[in-house]
Amino acid sequence: MRRRTRTNVILLAMVVLLGAAAYAEIRRQRALMQDPLTSLDPAAIKSLAIACQGCTARRFEKVDGHWLMREPKSQPANDNAVARLAAIVRAPVRYRRPAAEVDPSKLGLDPPVATLEADGTLLKFGTTDAIRNDRYVEAGGTIALVPDRFSALLFATPENELPEPSAPPKP
Repeated sequence: MRRRTRTNVILLAMVVLLGAAAYAEIRRQRALMQDPLTSLDPAAIKSLAIACQGCTARRFEKVDGHWLMREPKSQPANDNAVARLAAIVRAPVRYRRPAAEVDPSKLGLDPPVATLEADGTLLKFGTTDAIRNDRYVEAGGTIALVPDRFSALLFATPENELPEPSAPPKP
């Protein structure tokens, strides 16, 4: 076997090995995230309320299939933006423990950094884990670590959930 052929075979073997390792890691992560934060169906939620430290509290209500902002202003809301907030209730959980086993004040849960109430189910959001940057969430008597892909939504201004102004007509 020539040197070039041997090098190509070794490189090909390394690529296959790295691909297999990446695939195995993806499968492992998916297996860990089979457990959602709550059993609520985001599409069935009729009311949402968000409160957080240092931001304006917001409350939404679903009427006739469309979201309306009730606080701080009473007006129609952007259905897609509020649906993204509602989807937080199904965030995948990496790790879950009973709340009695953990000190909530050390995790930023007493008082919580933010809260989300969906149809009477209260989620309390704490600080982030320093290693994986996952967020601590208290839900239903447990404390869970979930990937923090939604903090920007929780801490957004109310204007982010309002409908986009329509474009002016073209002359």
